[in-house]
Amino acid sequence: MYLLQQLLTQSAAAFPQRRAVLFKDRALSYRELEETSNRLAALLMAHGVRRGDRVGILLNKSIECIVALFAILKAGGVYVPLDPTSPAPRLCSIINHCGIRLAIASAEQLERLLSETDQGLRLEKAVVTAPAGEIPGVEVIDWENLERQTGNPLRPQVCGASPAYILHTSGSTGSPKGVVISHLNALTFVDMATEFFAIGGGDRIANHAPLHFDLSIFDIFCAMRGGATVVLVPEALSAFPVRLAEFLLREEITVWNSVASVLTKLADQGALDRLTLPKLRLVHFSGDLMPVKYLKVLKRFMPAAAFYNIYGQTEANSSLFFRVPEELPQDAWKIPIGTPFPNFEVFAIDEAGELVTEPGREGELHVLSATVALGYWNDPVRTAAHFTPDPRAPSSHARVYRTGDVVRLDGDGNFVFAGRKDHMVKSKGFRVELDEIEVVLNSHPEIRQAAVIAIPDELTGSRIVAYVSHVEGAVPEAAELLGLCGAHLPKYMIPERIICRPALPVTSNSKIDRKALEREFTP
Repeated sequence: MYLLQQLLTQSAAAFPQRRAVLFKDRALSYRELEETSNRLAALLMAHGVRRGDRVGILLNKSIECIVALFAILKAGGVYVPLDPTSPAPRLCSIINHCGIRLAIASAEQLERLLSETDQGLRLEKAVVTAPAGEIPGVEVIDWENLERQTGNPLRPQVCGASPAYILHTSGSTGSPKGVVISHLNALTFVDMATEFFAIGGGDRIANHAPLHFDLSIFDIFCAMRGGATVVLVPEALSAFPVRLAEFLLREEITVWNSVASVLTKLADQGALDRLTLPKLRLVHFSGDLMPVKYLKVLKRFMPAAAFYNIYGQTEANSSLFFRVPEELPQDAWKIPIGTPFPNFEVFAIDEAGELVTEPGREGELHVLSATVALGYWNDPVRTAAHFTPDPRAPSSHARVYRTGDVVRLDGDGNFVFAGRKDHMVKSKGFRVELDEIEVVLNSHPEIRQAAVIAIPDELTGSRIVAYVSHVEGAVPEAAELLGLCGAHLPKYMIPERIICRPALPVTSNSKIDRKALEREFTP
């Protein structure tokens, strides 16, 4: 059994001069990435990082991000990507909850974090990627110190069952959930996906997803496993579809992996009639509905590409796939999420506890695989609720992940997504629990009730709209409420619109009538 960081070490030995990672006008070969991450690992260990320590990464997309994650793994640590666009209190909560004492950060992000939070921050040290002066409260370690590090770091006693990274998703209690993924969890998927999609040295894989998003696992580690080049997509390009299309052509991208909303925007606003992308051989989309009309546009200008709808969760990685046929169905909602990848068992259990085996029946999707996460960091109650014995054979000691997604079987044996059991939806590719937004809105002293709904949207998957009722005599401004959300939630969770009402409609049992709100909403 090998570990995630050894994917890099093996490829560096096999083809040291091949480009491993490229960002704008900078690149590192496999040898350079191996040696630089070795030096950073040695620096981390010299500053006290030991087996199992959680180390934060608070950086915008950059080559340093890739160096950092491999260095943390080589030091025996667990990397915890922190979203640079998240509010400081949310970042502070994650840092404290995970017990992060050292982070790799930019000076700008570190200073913002420290200046915008009034919580007690447990962070003690930070490796800062650019020269920085003193930052009160944190010991600053200059990235330039890498040049003085020599030799390879001692190999820590880490095994495949050890945690490798923690990714955070929305939490219904108002706090983010930290999903703990082991080396074995990740490698099971990476080995399978690299072979299944024939990732090799000729591939240039576009890494669009940020490090804190689970799609990055395929981009980075499958590239290392196959000896491909990871081409980091600049963060600003998503807002400019024409420039993104030009980037794909200029960089000769062969593999694209993103949420569907990025591709729908590319098809809708990317002026693709000016070009074709003949090098693209593989296009993955996930997380949102992909309308057929946009798939038809993409297929026209990406003539060599095989298109796959990929389904999965952070807690179990990608578990289902559907290869889009040449003749596309007319109804976008009929595109299935597909059948299990090799080495996955994916099944649905209906409300009666029976296995769904017939077309048309619905049930909750369960995943059984070595990819299933260790659980939620420091949250045994939530872990026990979602990581459970296999309901088909409770005495087998096998553990499955209950996805909370409702699916049904079609006539071809494919799973079709039918909805969520709870209030979680997908917006712009991110998992959003509407309850978390409601928790923030309900914290405002002038708000009596808050109800957040998701409106289906072809480009983003779902548009988030909030209805609030206010206390008598108060009329809170929508701008103020949006500011409250912005202070506590990541950008992708901020409602597009907040509508104030004296009262919200209720059902016969006095619950907020969300269906009524959805029916009356007019964008």
